[in-house]
Amino acid sequence: MAEAMSSFMVGDQVLKTFCALVGVLAFVLPSAALAQTTVASSRAAWVTQSGTVADRTSNSNTYTGDIGGDGYRSYISYAVPASATAFTSAVIRVNTEGVNFGPNDLTLYDVSSDIATATAAALYSDFGSGTVLGTITGLNTSNVTVDIALNADGLAAVNAARGGEISFGVAVSSTAGSDYGVFSASTGSTQRELIL
Repeated sequence: MAEAMSSFMVGDQVLKTFCALVGVLAFVLPSAALAQTTVASSRAAWVTQSGTVADRTSNSNTYTGDIGGDGYRSYISYAVPASATAFTSAVIRVNTEGVNFGPNDLTLYDVSSDIATATAAALYSDFGSGTVLGTITGLNTSNVTVDIALNADGLAAVNAARGGEISFGVAVSSTAGSDYGVFSASTGSTQRELIL
């Protein structure tokens, strides 16, 4: 009888230990699945319709909109981590850093040009055309952080760029006739993050 009770107690303890482990895994695994990766921009700058590129290699001012009838578009580049598993969502988190004559609507486009060597005219065209990767509307407040969720094409582009670099062209439209835009006070240290 004593031997049977002892075996029962051991079995009961094993069962309790197993249940405790299952509980720990149930807590840990969802947390791991929800872990995010934040990537800072590797380079970013504006290009004008009249033919000037602010910077091709580092983070700079990314004013996007219009000044006196001259159009401004911009780009943001990221080094995408070399993940073996495909990312399931992607968001660009930016600080508006100066909004002029809003509300402004912002669109992200794919970039096919070589930013280092393409002409300003080619870059200006590329940054405002092609496949739309994400949008945000109604930007009207300076110095606030906004999230631009990438659409299915945007997420696919990010996954295709794993282990390499991806660039987004940025264009803005507004009902204002001129001098509208966003990011007017942006600098090299402005928040421009890719959240994966």
